[in-house]
Amino acid sequence: MVGQILKETIDKFNKRVSEDPKLAAEIGTMTRKVQVQVEDGDWYYFVLSNGRASDLVKGSIENPDIRVMATSETLKKLFTGELRAMKALATKKVRVQASLEDMLKLRKLF
Repeated sequence: MVGQILKETIDKFNKRVSEDPKLAAEIGTMTRKVQVQVEDGDWYYFVLSNGRASDLVKGSIENPDIRVMATSETLKKLFTGELRAMKALATKKVRVQASLEDMLKLRKLF
């Protein structure tokens, strides 16, 4: 279920970037490897490159630039809008390892 939610989120993100020139400019041509570590389930990753997120892949990627760690329930709530990203971060239900610059740019993913 989490994999499907992540896939749908990536699809929505790619659509938004293609339709919103301001968002596309903000994301720019950065390349980042993103690892999503589901604490009670599978791990997933995707690569953000040239303003587009690649297809979601089950597994881990070597040397990710960004790590997102949470339980499957927390991720479901986060991506369905039941839980806001800032609250999830503040209550440590979601942990993110990334540079400040990356966190600011990629906040649009949530």
